[in-house]
Amino acid sequence: MTTRTDTALQFLAERASCRDFTPEPLADSLVDQVLDAAVRAPTAFNFQPYSFVVVRDPEQRAALARIAGGQRHVVDAPVFVVVCADLRRIEELCDLPGRLIASGHPDALITSVIDASMAGMCATLAAEALGLGAVMVGGIRNDPGATAGLLDLPPGVFAVFGLCLGRPAAGRPAARPRLRTELLVHRERYEGQSRRLPPDPGATGLTNPAGDVTADDRVAWRAQIAKGARSLGRRRAPAWRTPATGPAPAVRPEGATEPVPATGPVLTTT
Repeated sequence: MTTRTDTALQFLAERASCRDFTPEPLADSLVDQVLDAAVRAPTAFNFQPYSFVVVRDPEQRAALARIAGGQRHVVDAPVFVVVCADLRRIEELCDLPGRLIASGHPDALITSVIDASMAGMCATLAAEALGLGAVMVGGIRNDPGATAGLLDLPPGVFAVFGLCLGRPAAGRPAARPRLRTELLVHRERYEGQSRRLPPDPGATGLTNPAGDVTADDRVAWRAQIAKGARSLGRRRAPAWRTPATGPAPAVRPEGATEPVPATGPVLTTT
């Protein structure tokens, strides 16, 4: 095993979200490096159905922080990148003006979210490799319409999450516990009832490459799960489409031999 592999695996094992930033500005060239790495993520059919909105303005970041439930790091980080799923990109590339958005094409929607998320993860890893801190913020989906209005997002483009970028105020944060891998992996087929989580996964099912899982770690892990459960009931539906008058007809892109139905093909990544 090469040193490069060892270093990469160690980097992934130790990565952690940063929520405490210095006010030091980030150069455009540094942010561009992060986003250049982001677009190297796998993408379905080279669609790259995502867009990044780079927000530096303090008032804009404060407004986004309020939408996200008052998360202070959105204000403190000098750069906030809103990662958007962008169905318009697919429409433009495939010469399908308005078709995917009006029909609510399910696989195109799923694909755009998947590709946007992979690009956001690549951006996060690139930022950390450059010595920056980063944290993904899903709270901007608390009110998708307000987020879209603030950023002038057109129909077919919606915010998936935001990404705080900045210099860590207190060094690299420590890795947090995760469920043990064996609790999440199934062999050949989904194992169902035989692979249920233990009654108290926070007590017996956690691991941390940074060291032993402490009682405080378990309490913090449970608190985060409870917070996530509460947030599920508060978030509104994404404002990603225009009202449709009915099912969209199948459409035939220029040069295609078969129409593309509203249900759509299964998209693959490259």
